Amino acid sequence: MPFTSQSTAELLQEWIKRRGSHTDWLFCPIYQGKAIDRCLETTTVRRIIKDAATKAGLDPSDISAFSGHSMRVGAAQDLLKRGFDTAAIMRAGGWKSVNVLARYLEQAEQNVW
Repeated sequence: MPFTSQSTAELLQEWIKRRGSHTDWLFCPIYQGKAIDRCLETTTVRRIIKDAATKAGLDPSDISAFSGHSMRVGAAQDLLKRGFDTAAIMRAGGWKSVNVLARYLEQAEQNVW
């Protein structure tokens, strides 16, 4: 089970309350204001991310490169920038291999000096 900040835990508890108890999925589609008892498909996650990026006013050429995996890459890079060590980042992301983590961090803007 991953650890979260207190504010993230509170937001998650609020989501679970709004989602209701009729689905076993933590994150599920919402249709006409109601939670649907099935998982989020990768195409839905990609659309949500691209819609949010568009609403944030990002350049369309940048948005085309976004995927559901973009958040995972960004989270790993943010943890690195904030000074977390490799073991902590691997634990947070569920990676078992330093080689895999290295691929996530290869584009990180990290000043080691």
